[in-house]
Amino acid sequence: MFLCFSPTANSDSIFKPFSASFSVYRSAIPLGKLELEFSLPEKGRYFYHAHTRPGLLAGLFSGDEIVEESHGSLNPQGVTPERYHYQQDDGDEENTLVHFDWSENKVNTTSEGVTWSQPIEAGTQDRLSQQLMVRLHLAQGSDDLEYEVADGGKIKHYRFQVVSRETVKTPYGKLNCLRVERSKESRPPDYTIWFATELDYLPVRIERKQSSGHYRMVLDELKGFEF
Repeated sequence: MFLCFSPTANSDSIFKPFSASFSVYRSAIPLGKLELEFSLPEKGRYFYHAHTRPGLLAGLFSGDEIVEESHGSLNPQGVTPERYHYQQDDGDEENTLVHFDWSENKVNTTSEGVTWSQPIEAGTQDRLSQQLMVRLHLAQGSDDLEYEVADGGKIKHYRFQVVSRETVKTPYGKLNCLRVERSKESRPPDYTIWFATELDYLPVRIERKQSSGHYRMVLDELKGFEF
């Protein structure tokens, strides 16, 4: 077993307000910044915001700016997403809204003026809320995680597997991390993520290999944690 089981870990102990900034690279080329912000607007509620900003060099390849937001409720077992919004500004703006109707166990997706519904099971996540659930379940000692995710107008299956423990150098010193591989549907792993145990399993490094290159996201700045 890679993990030390922590049965007391719950949403109250793991999900605390924070903001973080990551630099994004393709090989050695800086592409821009990813900014994350997690807040608790009121008791039992969460708001998670991700903003990808292209940099100067990125504009030579792609000028996409992406904003994602997830709203929902918290409980001791985790998060229940209620609304997810995706907006991509690339000159032909893409705008997608996902609404979870838990009373009917369905998800309604609206994109380009068209709305459609799909049935969902209890525990289904959106693209941002699944990140929170991974952190919680890692803290609880799980090393093989699976989720159904409303993603791109479809319900997709995601799997996260712990493969090793490693030390990662960050602006805040060397941190003990769990190295996790993510796969989607039945495909091979497409992401490698390092979750820092000292930071309530917040990711501090993310890598992805594609035909277009090797992409990295590395932590630059973090607020909300004490060092």
